[in-house]
Amino acid sequence: MKRQHAMVGYAAERLGWPGILGLGLLVFIAGFYLSALRPEQMRVEDLRKQVAKLTDRRTRAAAEEPKTASEKLNAFYGFLPPSNQIADLLEKIYGAADRQKLRLEQGEYRAVKDNVTKLTHYQVMLPVRGTYPQVRKFVAAALAEVPNLSLESIQFERQKIGDATVDAKVKLVLYLGQRS
Repeated sequence: MKRQHAMVGYAAERLGWPGILGLGLLVFIAGFYLSALRPEQMRVEDLRKQVAKLTDRRTRAAAEEPKTASEKLNAFYGFLPPSNQIADLLEKIYGAADRQKLRLEQGEYRAVKDNVTKLTHYQVMLPVRGTYPQVRKFVAAALAEVPNLSLESIQFERQKIGDATVDAKVKLVLYLGQRS
């Protein structure tokens, strides 16, 4: 053990303080590389593999895309849910209102079938009572949750200027496909 201490002391004496500082920096750089840079390099490699997979998937999806106008139109109609799913879609809309703690009054519902375009327009007129931000958040959430839903009109009415609550008439349209 004494011999090792003597050898380290002799080596340190020969290197001097610049050599010891250089060795310390080399040890620090090796530790930094192993603890910080190497894991990040591995992460970059993983991300490159993910990008390659996504590019490959996008290329395959582009090859499978409809080419003709009739194929594109059929793909569009295939995106729309059938009329028998109206209850599920309305449940999502009512759920968006419940999350905003809105009180929905009795609504009006009307289905209009268009035989030329093979679409069913399901008009939903909902009288809503709540604060203005609640109504805005409800409409935004409903449109986000139901992709085939559109806002046709919204009308606000306040009884008094100082009232926090507003009465709103929200007119929504659900677009549904007709299955042949």
